[in-house]
Amino acid sequence: MGDIVVIGAGLAGLRLARILGRRRRRLEGRHVLFIDAKDTFDYLPALPDVAGGRLKARHVQESLAPYLERQGANVTRGEVVRVDTDAKEVSLADGRVLGYGVLVIACGTVTNFYGLADVQTQAFKLDTANDAVALYDAVRAHPDKKFVVVGGGYTGVEIAGNVALYLRRHRVKKGTVMLVEKAEDILSTLPEWMRDYCRVNLSRLKVALYPECSLAQVGADTVKLSNGIVLTDAVLIWSAGVRPPAFVATLPYKKDRQGRLIVDAGMRCAEDCFAVGDVASFEHRGRPLRMAVQHAVAEADVAAANVVRACLGHGRVKKFRPFDWGYLVPMANGSACGKVMGVRVAGRLGWVLHYFMCLLRSVSGRMRLGILRDLVTDNTPLRRWHT
Repeated sequence: MGDIVVIGAGLAGLRLARILGRRRRRLEGRHVLFIDAKDTFDYLPALPDVAGGRLKARHVQESLAPYLERQGANVTRGEVVRVDTDAKEVSLADGRVLGYGVLVIACGTVTNFYGLADVQTQAFKLDTANDAVALYDAVRAHPDKKFVVVGGGYTGVEIAGNVALYLRRHRVKKGTVMLVEKAEDILSTLPEWMRDYCRVNLSRLKVALYPECSLAQVGADTVKLSNGIVLTDAVLIWSAGVRPPAFVATLPYKKDRQGRLIVDAGMRCAEDCFAVGDVASFEHRGRPLRMAVQHAVAEADVAAANVVRACLGHGRVKKFRPFDWGYLVPMANGSACGKVMGVRVAGRLGWVLHYFMCLLRSVSGRMRLGILRDLVTDNTPLRRWHT
């Protein structure tokens, strides 16, 4: 069996690296190579805070090469365009071809533009810390514009709230934030009490909601909505869905309706291929397990154990048994709502718990100290916006 190649160095990938690093003696000389299109790890749950100016980009990033070297792994920068599962080769956009013995796909997801080339050209997205900085710079440079966020899921709600709070704390009177959602309501998969809570907080932040509405047309500084409203001097922000990277669609493995790789309880697509994190689809209680940081980490733990067992030729497979600790929707005005261990949580406590988890899941002490420093020194007068 050859080397271990991991596509993607996100949260699940780095968790995998740490575990394999601890067990490197059991890998019997096999090298671990990571492939990523970026040279940094970006902590995705914190990106809306970067876009709103609460957190600094450098505090939600970690350089991959030195981090992975400390775990006994190597990393090469490149975009994966094809995986030949018969030849066990990974092809990169620059023409390089890398062989593997065991493959782990941990590439996460990217923004889904649904083939809308004009939207992809004109809109801001939030896939990386650099994307968040670009949006923050646009808000700072043109605070009087109309910021149109398309997509009323978790990310859209958080972006809209953070941009709106930035405008309010800088006393921008003309700037407006609008949240457009095709469904009947924002956060349509969540319980009604949570949707109500988030609507109230968005209203306090002066975010205008447009449910049952979609983007009809986009041009330079112009946005037209399906309800006939035409907005000039507008900035388009797209958060209407995600998809796996394009190469995943070409893999000869089963996929769910979102295009994510269906895995078994061992996090396997095949005997020599594993998938973890948002790109993996694991059926739990009759439906795909939701994409979440806690599940990505747990999946990486299981996959790492099974990669080691595959290298040693052990037939026994460790099985993934998910446990959902809960979820929170953080609002920019210092409150949050959700469920933790089955208990409803709302208000400042939920907000504190969200950032506690951000600190806990950060991959280095430097990141934790940076995020904590940003939160402590943030001069946003939270009580003014909370009431």
